[in-house]
Amino acid sequence: MASTVASAIRPGLRERQKSGSPHTPSRYISSVHSSPGSSFFRAEEDPIIIELNPRELSAGFQGESGPQCTIAFAPQNSRRVGDYRTYLASYKRREENIQARCKDYELWRSDVKDVDLGLLDDKLERAVREAYTKHLLVDAGGARLVLVLPSLVPHPVLSTILTLLFERWKYSSITLLPSPTMTIAGSGLRSGLVVDIGWEETVVMAIYEYREIHMRRTVRAMRALTCKIAALLDGVRQGQKDSVEGDLVFDFDFVEDFIDRAGGCHGLLRPTGEGLAEGIAGMGLGEQQPPAGGDDLLIDWPTDSSYRSVSISRAALHQACVESLIGQQNEDHSDDHEQSISQVLYRTLLDLSADVRSVCLPRIIFVGRGAKVAGLSARILNEANSIISQHGWTAVRGKHFNARRSGLTELAQGRAVPAEARHDITIPVAGDFVEERLSKQKSRDPSTSTAIPMTVREVSSLGAWAGASLVASLKARSFVEIEREKFLSQGLAGAHRDLDSSVTSQRATTAKSTERTSWTLAGWA
Repeated sequence: MASTVASAIRPGLRERQKSGSPHTPSRYISSVHSSPGSSFFRAEEDPIIIELNPRELSAGFQGESGPQCTIAFAPQNSRRVGDYRTYLASYKRREENIQARCKDYELWRSDVKDVDLGLLDDKLERAVREAYTKHLLVDAGGARLVLVLPSLVPHPVLSTILTLLFERWKYSSITLLPSPTMTIAGSGLRSGLVVDIGWEETVVMAIYEYREIHMRRTVRAMRALTCKIAALLDGVRQGQKDSVEGDLVFDFDFVEDFIDRAGGCHGLLRPTGEGLAEGIAGMGLGEQQPPAGGDDLLIDWPTDSSYRSVSISRAALHQACVESLIGQQNEDHSDDHEQSISQVLYRTLLDLSADVRSVCLPRIIFVGRGAKVAGLSARILNEANSIISQHGWTAVRGKHFNARRSGLTELAQGRAVPAEARHDITIPVAGDFVEERLSKQKSRDPSTSTAIPMTVREVSSLGAWAGASLVASLKARSFVEIEREKFLSQGLAGAHRDLDSSVTSQRATTAKSTERTSWTLAGWA
């Protein structure tokens, strides 16, 4: 009787799985907690992988498909112990200047003249301690550390990061891995073109056989989009009634949350494939008109106590996203910062050799926070494809060049015609048995009959952290491996400038096989 009542109150697991009602998907369970002794052996043998960028820190164990935690560098994470003001009923979120507030949400920036290295040290130490004590639950410094960093890190910032990790914890060595290369590894490829639409700038990196070949940058990134959308939302807020305007919350967290939500549902960019108008806009033959302004985006704008429904024009959002991220295709400005992302992508491919370009063209990977904006990657690829169709792989532009090229083409075609054809003299041509035999072999070969044309194609990736986890699990030795004693005694000045691996291998053979005589920063030098 008791079992019957219990089964009636709590249905069995099989009945719950068969039910067609919506349910929460199963939670990702790490293999760290699969057995009682797994975490013990993992702390002793396997390294800890930390991916670091100006906005957040991701940490986890090797062999996992994703990090155990992602900690953002926000002012909320820098509060003192016992500061619970945000949870009080009388707490009100203040109006903020978004452009000035951006620096409080980033760990460092490329221009280090305004970067407080002491504050960077404190923020990073707190984030690493939180990752170990709350999420990883292992002894900090007991295992080897694999640090995934962007390809461009200022030397003062890199020196501060390494000094902090070596002095606060007992790491025996730290391995540095570049984020673009690990993104390629996370996609299962060896070569490709990585378009990282990050926070401060967008970096287009060409990688061939796990080597960084060429790079271009532009400031059209998420910080520019955040400031542009913040100005738009501020105008919408001021356009409301006076009684409503004072209650609406306007701060950095709200603006960034709005960008994430609107960008994920085509609220910032219209879907691609709208016929001829979309193609003309991608080729730059006309003005890039925003979508029809009849439809608005209705959002629940938070207040101090509740929320209010506010409508925002989709046309204004589209225009703000185009001006900040996509930009106009202007051939007059050669500066990368004033060009569109598609133009920078095309210029990067143009600077590559023909064989590397043919490998990277169908392997374009979009990563970063901006890659989550729905329709952005497709829009960039469509514009890049139109530029390739219009100009080809030549860097020469202008009206005179087009006229000259058409004249040379006609001259070459005229010379290609045999002299007998000009006088209408037909000479019977005997069949060449060699050509006939080659044509028969080509018709029988399936590889030649099903040739795939070279097109611009996007490839998905698991990310830089997953790629580093895969590389670390394969026990592959990185080119940049910094030992504790040598760094603490010499600092960054102890790294030699020889970027060729053959020079390093020759020096290593003269010393002991288990000891490195010197170390290098490779691409970070």
